[in-house]
Amino acid sequence: MHIIHPINDFLFELFPKAKAAGKDLEVLRQEAEDFYTVGSFKPTISIIHDIVDITIEGELIEQNASLFKLAAALCDGHRFEEAKTRLEPLLKEAPHISEYHRILGQILSGQGEQDKAINSLLDALRWDPKNEKAIIKIGNILIRHQHNTEAAMKYYEYALQHKQDDVAVLTRIGLNLIQYGWDDVARHYLDRAFEINPAYPNMYYAFALIAESEHNYKEMFELSVVALFKNPCRDQLYRQSLKLVINAANEIIDPEVGGDIVNAFAEKLEGECGKKIVVEEDASLKTGTKIEFAENYERNYHLLKYNPGYTAVHHLIMHELAHLLFASRARAAGTNKLFVRNDELHRKFLDALEKDAQKHSKKGFYEAVIRQYFTALFDELNSQIYNTPIDLFIEDYLFQNYPDLMPYQFLSLYSLIDEGFKATPDEKIMSVAPPSILTKSNIYNLVSALHFLKRYGVDLIEKHNPTKQETIYAEKFYNEYVECRGSYTPGDEYKLVQKWALNMHLQNYFSLVNETDYREHSDLLECLCATEHVDMPDSCAAPQANAKMQLITEEHKSKDINMAVTRFMVEALRYFKTLTAADINAIAIEIALLVQAGISLEKVGYTVKQIAGKAFSGYQLLAYYYVSWAQAFPEQLADLQLQFEKEYEFALEMVE
Repeated sequence: MHIIHPINDFLFELFPKAKAAGKDLEVLRQEAEDFYTVGSFKPTISIIHDIVDITIEGELIEQNASLFKLAAALCDGHRFEEAKTRLEPLLKEAPHISEYHRILGQILSGQGEQDKAINSLLDALRWDPKNEKAIIKIGNILIRHQHNTEAAMKYYEYALQHKQDDVAVLTRIGLNLIQYGWDDVARHYLDRAFEINPAYPNMYYAFALIAESEHNYKEMFELSVVALFKNPCRDQLYRQSLKLVINAANEIIDPEVGGDIVNAFAEKLEGECGKKIVVEEDASLKTGTKIEFAENYERNYHLLKYNPGYTAVHHLIMHELAHLLFASRARAAGTNKLFVRNDELHRKFLDALEKDAQKHSKKGFYEAVIRQYFTALFDELNSQIYNTPIDLFIEDYLFQNYPDLMPYQFLSLYSLIDEGFKATPDEKIMSVAPPSILTKSNIYNLVSALHFLKRYGVDLIEKHNPTKQETIYAEKFYNEYVECRGSYTPGDEYKLVQKWALNMHLQNYFSLVNETDYREHSDLLECLCATEHVDMPDSCAAPQANAKMQLITEEHKSKDINMAVTRFMVEALRYFKTLTAADINAIAIEIALLVQAGISLEKVGYTVKQIAGKAFSGYQLLAYYYVSWAQAFPEQLADLQLQFEKEYEFALEMVE
């Protein structure tokens, strides 16, 4: 074993007897010989050219990697006494291993024995003077527990003696100083790190922490985003940086500021499109926002409604206004198009899935429920076909032109994409959905997630569990968007709508028509996908009640109001208030699948996977069944043949 110590002030910190003797080299030699004698192995010590050269001959025991890792893990988990018990035999067996002493120092510090911790860390440095983790830990103890900033700074500088240009060490020192409230000193080390390597992500995370302590949330937000962009790994630093971004954005968003951004854009847009824009709050809205173009409703003003309960809703309002802006500019250029759906296109979609419907019908699924679900897929898929490419242009427009909106945009998009992969239907419903439709829907979701990654450095792609083919399509589409964006003219977004649909063989389920021609030759405007309104066809009936359900209904007819059902309906109404329209739709369909097999009012223990962690009684399940269909598919409610109108009306009054 060979150890070399430069003769400097740091060396005499390790050998206090020599320091007390006025840095006497002979005292140093004797003190070193006593320390480095391991059992029968005595060291050979040479002092030449300002270095101390120490050689220990013999076969020393090597580190026991597995046992040491266990002790270190216990220490990291703050299980200090267990870690100490594991580590002490290792130290007795091999006292020459520096890392054993360093971990013991961390254990002792965690147990509040700071002087003993420093002694153990000094032992680590005697065996390995380049162990910067041990050096930095001593500095941390000095500054945090002994409030000796001057001594701590010496140790931090010692850590850099062998690695003057090591940005990792500089940043680690900076992060430790921030932890103990020494932001100004930390900035000194971080500035040095920045000069060496401005691409190091940990450094931006550290700067963001300083901004947080200074309540400079705008800078905290920006620096955290940079930390995400600079970090190619999805490690602890990435997760911590993401947490900082979210916290900063939440601190920044303000209803008044958001309102000012919206008002300024709306005022500018009114001048450009030539019509007044009315913005109304509507807490009953099942989507975050909804815009009604004047041209589609024969009004002299555009109406935008928003639900204030949505995360960073001012971004969603700006998004809808940008829809109006893009449509207005395309209209002025004569290139605006309308995305039209009608009964014929809906029939084509259902016909294409007829084999899937027959297959699931044979498995015992209600045909009406299957049809209802396929109809919901039709609407949702068309919404993605139309909105996904256009939304890319809109979000980039907002990103580039409204920098103060960025925190709102970040939180809003993060919430929407996060909800997208969390809202995966349960296995029973997934088994009904045609894989060909699900994979195409996922491709559109991936394009949105890819765009969010490019804008904010947040990677939500893997959470969608994409196949290789889905990833290839999504990347291809996004690259086409980037190319189109580079030479954009009003109306180009519709080219991508059509092109991507053609690539995935979805072109038969909608019509993209020139607005001028359509208005000249049609008396009735079809539903635009941008409104995300689900119109259920008359032919799509709700599940018919089975014999047992009819008996329940007949029994109930003789009563005025079933208070048990009413109470459960109040519970359901309050629960559904926290959900999106898509969530309620999925619950309604899942409960319908359960009810079709028949239920017992006396039984307890029914489960609905969309409502995790809850067991239902028979009456409770019926109440949720009725309320979910009343909200998701009200036009089909009477077909359930459940005589709960009075209970539902009473429940509505109770939650108002």
